[in-house]
Amino acid sequence: MSAAVALVAALVAEVAASLAFVVAVDAELAALVAEVLASDAFVVAVVAELAAAVADDAALVAEVLASLALVVAVVAELAALVADDAAFVSEVEALDADVEASLAFVEAVEADEAEAVAELALAVADVAAFVSDVAAAVALAAAAVADVVAEAASTIKDHFPLSVLVVKGSDPLDV
Repeated sequence: MSAAVALVAALVAEVAASLAFVVAVDAELAALVAEVLASDAFVVAVVAELAAAVADDAALVAEVLASLALVVAVVAELAALVADDAAFVSEVEALDADVEASLAFVEAVEADEAEAVAELALAVADVAAFVSDVAAAVALAAAAVADVVAEAASTIKDHFPLSVLVVKGSDPLDV
């Protein structure tokens, strides 16, 4: 039996070696599964990081879009301000045209007034010339009266006896 026991022992040793090989293969498979699971976990972590990066990129794109919306709003406000400025400039130009028309009207009125003043000045000059002529005539008349008075005063002694003797209604020579 010894040969049979040795044979069985050899067989048991072979089975034990086979079992040890199977356990080793199972251990290798378990290690391989663990590595695959670790790789899967790594892949999941990488995918999670990529998803986070994509989310960050999406947030950045959203911020850029919001900034662009603000820029568009600012440009719209600037366009409205430019339109308001253009309207204001148009109003100012219309006001300038009104002022120029008013100034032209004032100049026309001033020209009419200047013409009227010139005509009045001519009339005043004519009146002054007439008054001057009348004054000259009065001066001549006054000079004539003064001459008569002077003549009368110088000859009053010569005429006195005649004037005392004058009878009303008679000529002094008749007396």
